[in-house]
Amino acid sequence: MYKLKAPSIHASEIAGLINQKLIGDDIIINLPSTIEKCADNSFICVYSKDQLDDNKIRSDSKILIITNEELGDNFKSFSYIITPTPKLDFIQSINEFFIIWDDIEIAESAKIHEKAKIGRNVSIGENVVIGPDVKIGDNTKILNNVVITNQVEIGSNCIIKHNSTIGSEGFDFEIDKLGVPVHYPHLGKIIIGNNVWIGANSSIESGKIENTVINEDVKIDDLVQIGYNCILGKRTMVTAGVIIERDVVIGSDVLLAPNATIRYCVTIGNNSIIGDGAVVIKNVESDSVYVGNPASFLKNK
Repeated sequence: MYKLKAPSIHASEIAGLINQKLIGDDIIINLPSTIEKCADNSFICVYSKDQLDDNKIRSDSKILIITNEELGDNFKSFSYIITPTPKLDFIQSINEFFIIWDDIEIAESAKIHEKAKIGRNVSIGENVVIGPDVKIGDNTKILNNVVITNQVEIGSNCIIKHNSTIGSEGFDFEIDKLGVPVHYPHLGKIIIGNNVWIGANSSIESGKIENTVINEDVKIDDLVQIGYNCILGKRTMVTAGVIIERDVVIGSDVLLAPNATIRYCVTIGNNSIIGDGAVVIKNVESDSVYVGNPASFLKNK
């Protein structure tokens, strides 16, 4: 998906991008690096000058440090930029100067129904299957082996990683007089906003009658299950292994930590955190942290 390129840019160009002052020499930068294995003409992100002491970086190293604090006289030989958001600025610098995307293309092995509506500059990988009632916005990237079926609307600038299924039937059965489970047909849509990331091997179920909605800027990790009729608010982060059962409403700016389970019909308020492995069986107020099984209130955020 990403390819690293190695341009020769000046440290001042990175400082200009993040609108901060460069301290020290305007050295040439060729690639990003880590503090443990930083090479000359690379740039790194640190959160404390103690990290530099612990790693014993050579004082004559030609590196650029993005940090959130003054480094002091012991590090005068380095070039550095002070910023309140070093990790974010490090990532933005990599995206701007040091990566390129794989070529935009539609693989020959992809099966795209003639009635599907595909936007501009959409990339579709090997063995992807797209049904007739699917709409995909501009600049979206669908990686290998993804299946998108039933009524699905996907916004622009989205990423759907390998082996995910969007539009699967929900698991909802009623037992008839003979004791045979009868499936409830799912007639609703899946609506996915702009700038959504959906991880590998994840599944999102179609709405039963109402819609399943993933709002803009939501980021979903690998191995996530989202049941029918769920609504995820803007900028919510869903990490690996999370299970969201049916009819769940999750507010904006929520973080669901790895392997959390959200039981059916639960509402989670805005700006809340659900801890690792928590099982949420009742509503969660906004701006709060819940942990445990069953999940209970820990603190206000």
